[in-house]
Amino acid sequence: MSATDLHTRVAAIILAQLDAADPASWTPPWHGANPMPRNAHTGRRYRGLNVLALWCAAHTHGYADARWATYRQWAALGAQVRRAERGTLVLFYKELPHSARAEASDDNTADRAPFVARAAYVFNAAQVDTAPPVASASNSVAPPTSLPTFDTFVRATGARINEGGTRACYVPATDTIHLPPRATFHTPTCYAGTLAHELIHWTGAPHRLARDLTGRFGARAYAAEELTAELGAAFVLADLGIARTPHSIHAAYCASWAPLLRADPHALTHAATQASRAADYLTALQPDSREGTGTGDEACTPTPPASQTALPQTRKGPASAGIPRARVA
Repeated sequence: MSATDLHTRVAAIILAQLDAADPASWTPPWHGANPMPRNAHTGRRYRGLNVLALWCAAHTHGYADARWATYRQWAALGAQVRRAERGTLVLFYKELPHSARAEASDDNTADRAPFVARAAYVFNAAQVDTAPPVASASNSVAPPTSLPTFDTFVRATGARINEGGTRACYVPATDTIHLPPRATFHTPTCYAGTLAHELIHWTGAPHRLARDLTGRFGARAYAAEELTAELGAAFVLADLGIARTPHSIHAAYCASWAPLLRADPHALTHAATQASRAADYLTALQPDSREGTGTGDEACTPTPPASQTALPQTRKGPASAGIPRARVA
């Protein structure tokens, strides 16, 4: 199966859920207690669209374990994939040497795509026998009563956050995040989800990742940026072991992305790639930032170069449950 098939398949899964469900009750596959998927053999986490593909599979089949690996990788760990189990498609990218790029070019130039995509099927730990025991905390994702880990994470970013008012938004002109007072949020996870969303917008500033989606999406760039922020927030919270709490107004907010995904199935891939890049940027600001994500057998998505164009004037995110939500264009 080709890379295009995975892009189309994951977008189709999400669109089918949006079309079939009552918008008031639909929960995106990136909400809830979703641990960040990791390769059982390498220990590295998946990135970009692969995260969404594995979260969709886990949601569909009820997998609680975050570990995935190919048939051969499980065998190397002494485990056996059970007969008749079906794998989940992911992509991994290998960098091509300049000589290979030149050979692939019709005009003998070496400025071809530097990566080649390869498809692989991976199996969850729930699909294998004699899987190695999992560390007790590695799959732990639960709604907390307080968020000291998240608060420490936020402080390390150095982002300027002004509390007050009833709307959450990032303002590029002043490079500040505006957030309603913490006490007005119904739960700690509502607060964390909203602030993580705005932090992803914050990463897109010209002097950070310089993320500009107008060249790729034109008039739909706002929807693409909001989808990027939503996915990036989910990635950040999953890495921190914090469950994403859905709320009643979120389904309608998500439905605003449907026209974008219907018009371009690759929009989800692009947003997920940018979301991973933004989450990685925030993680790199932490004093104890750990392993990189790499581009090996764990299957991940290469990051395209960032544009140097400035962001629009305001990036608005969903408010907490019970807090008026910023308008979605």
